Amino acid sequence: MGSQNALITLYSEQGKWRELTVFYHQIRKQGFHPNSFTFSSLLKCLSSSQSPLLHAQPLHADAAKRGFVSSDPFVTNDLLIVYSRCGSLQSARKMFDEMPVPRPFCWNAMISSYFRESNCGAARELFDRMRKSRLANDVTWSAVIAGYAQNGRPKDALFLFKEMMGECDETGSRLSPMSHTITSVFSACGQLRDVILGEQIHGYVKKTSSYVENDAFVGSIVVDMYGKCGFEELARLVFYSIVDKCVVVWTALIASYVCNECPSPAIEAFRDMIHEGIEPNYVTLSSLVSACSQIPDLMLGKEIHGFITRRRATEAPDVFISTSLIDMYGKCKYMVYVRRIFEKDKKYPICNTTALWNATIAGYMENNFVSDAWDVFRSITHDGEGTNPNAVTMSIVLPLCARSSRLLSGKEIHCYALRNGLDQEICVSNGLIDMYSKCGELKLAENQFNRMMNENNWISWTSMIDGYGRHGNGEGAIRFFERMKREEVKPDHITFVALISACSHAGLLEQGLRYFQEMTREHGIVPVEENYGTIVDLLARAGRFKEARDLIEQMPVRPGANVWGALLGACRIHGNVKEAELAAQCLRKLEPKDSGFQKSLSSIYKEAGKRENAEDLRSQMKEMGVAKRQGFSWLETKEEIYESIDRDKHIPDTPETWSPEQLEVSH
Repeated sequence: MGSQNALITLYSEQGKWRELTVFYHQIRKQGFHPNSFTFSSLLKCLSSSQSPLLHAQPLHADAAKRGFVSSDPFVTNDLLIVYSRCGSLQSARKMFDEMPVPRPFCWNAMISSYFRESNCGAARELFDRMRKSRLANDVTWSAVIAGYAQNGRPKDALFLFKEMMGECDETGSRLSPMSHTITSVFSACGQLRDVILGEQIHGYVKKTSSYVENDAFVGSIVVDMYGKCGFEELARLVFYSIVDKCVVVWTALIASYVCNECPSPAIEAFRDMIHEGIEPNYVTLSSLVSACSQIPDLMLGKEIHGFITRRRATEAPDVFISTSLIDMYGKCKYMVYVRRIFEKDKKYPICNTTALWNATIAGYMENNFVSDAWDVFRSITHDGEGTNPNAVTMSIVLPLCARSSRLLSGKEIHCYALRNGLDQEICVSNGLIDMYSKCGELKLAENQFNRMMNENNWISWTSMIDGYGRHGNGEGAIRFFERMKREEVKPDHITFVALISACSHAGLLEQGLRYFQEMTREHGIVPVEENYGTIVDLLARAGRFKEARDLIEQMPVRPGANVWGALLGACRIHGNVKEAELAAQCLRKLEPKDSGFQKSLSSIYKEAGKRENAEDLRSQMKEMGVAKRQGFSWLETKEEIYESIDRDKHIPDTPETWSPEQLEVSH
C-alpha cells in the first residue's frame, strides 16, 4: 500500500491527472483501499484536470462514505480548496458549515477562498467570528491583510496590520508578522503612494528581521513600493541591499524606473541584468519595451524587439509583450509594424485578447489614423473570435467619435454599452458625456450625466462645463460649476481651464477674471501655463491687449504655445497686426515647424490689406520646409461616411445628387 501511495503522490506532484486516474482505477480493481493520504493526493492533483468540479464530486462522495470527511481535517481542507478554486464557493461553504468544530486551517482556507472571489464582506465575517472565538492565528491575519491588498482595499489592509501589532496568540505572545504579511503591507503602501508609512514599516522590518535583504520576494515588493511612490533612488538603494537578486528583483527595479519615466536607467539596468546572466521573463521584457516607448527611439525599439524574437523564437507570443510592442511602435509613429504585430499575434488564441485590440486602436488614434482605428474597432466582434470590447475599448473609441463628430457611431457604441452593462463604468460614462457634448448634443450629455449622478467625478463635471463652453453657452458652464461646488466636488486646474474658456467665448469678462482669482484664493490651485493661456484669451478677446501683455510679462512660469496662441487668435478678431507679429515671432521660436500659427498670421495680413506681407510669409514657409496643414472634411449619410482631404473626388461635386432624406450632417 505504501508503494502505491508513493506512486500516486509522484503523479500528483507532477500534475499528471490522466495517468493518476488510470493508475488509481487499476489498483482499486485489485482491491486497493484508499486512505486519507490517497484522497489528499488525488484532490491536490485535480487542478490539472480539464473538469475539476466534475471529478471532485465523486471523490467527495467516496471519501465521505469511508468516513474521512468527518474524521480527517486534511481531506476536508483539500475539498474546501478544490470547491473554492472551481468557483463552487456555495459547496465549500456548505461543507464548512456542516463541520462540528472547524480547525483553524479550514477557517483560513474559506477566508482565502472568499478573497479570491473578491467577496471581502463574507471573508471579514468569518475572520470576525474567528477573532471572537480566539482562533485567529498569524496565518489568518496574513490571509486577511493580503486579501484586502489584492482586492484594491489598501486602507483596510493597513488598518488591520496596525490592529495585528497589538494582538496576542493563545500563549499571550505578541503576534509577529510573517514575510507574506509584510509583502502585503508594502503593497498596500504602494497602492496608496504613502511613502511616509512605507518608510516607517521598512524601518520596523529592518529592526525586527532581515526579510528585505534575504527574502527576494519581500525585497522586490519594497523596491516596487518606493518606485510607485516616485522615489526611484530609494528603490535603487533597496535593490543593492538585497543579497540574492533574482529576475523578480531586477524586474521590480526596471519597472520602478519606467513608472517614474526614467527610461535610460531602466535600459541600463536591463543590460546589467543580462551581463549578470539573469534570464528575463515576460514582465521584464514588457517593462523594457515600455521604457523604449517613453524615449521614444525607433532604432532602440527594433533592437529590443529583435532581442525578444531571438530569445522566444520557439514560444507563442505573450500578450503583455505584444501590447507593449504595439504601444512602443505607435509612439514611434511606425504604424506598419503595429499592424504587422497585430495581424500576426491575433492568430494565437492566448494572445488574441481585448488588450491587444485596444493597444492597436489606441496606436492608430494617437497617430491620427482615424479610419484605420475605426476599422479595427468595427472588426473586433467579427475577427476577434470571442474577444469583445470592454470598458477600456469604449473609453478609447468614444473620443474617436467626438474628434470626427461621428454622432451615429457614438450612439451605436452607447447602445452596445447599455446592452452589456458597460455604461455604468465611470470611464465609459465620462466618454459618453464628452462625445455627446462635442457633437453638440448637450441634452443627451446632460441626461447621461444625471443618470450617473452618484458616481460622477470631477472629470464628469469638467466635461459638462467644457461642453457648454465649447458651444458658446457660458451661462450653462457657470451654472454647472456652481452646482459642482454645491455638491462639494473638488475642481482642479483643468476644470478652471474649461470654465474660463467658456467665459471667454461667451464674452463674460468679469466672471472669468473672478473665477481666476477664486481658483487660487478659495481652492488653493496654483495656476499653470494653460490657466494663464485662458486668461490671456479672455482679456485679448475683450480687446484689452495691454492687460494681456502685462499678464504675460508677470507670469511666474515661462509662457508657452498656449499663451502666445491665445494672443494670436484674439489678434485676428480685432485685426491687431502689431500684437499678432509679436505672438507669431514667439511661436516661431517655440514651434518652428508648425504651420497653423503662420497661416493665422497670413490671414491677419490679408484682412488688414497687407497682401505683400502675406505673400512674403508664405514664401518663407516654403523655404523653411514648413508643411501645410491639410484640410479635412467628411459627409455622413445613412449608408456611409465619405471623407475628403483638401479636394477628394470620391464625393460628387454636385450637392443636388444628395436628397435631404439621405443626408445627416455632422455637428
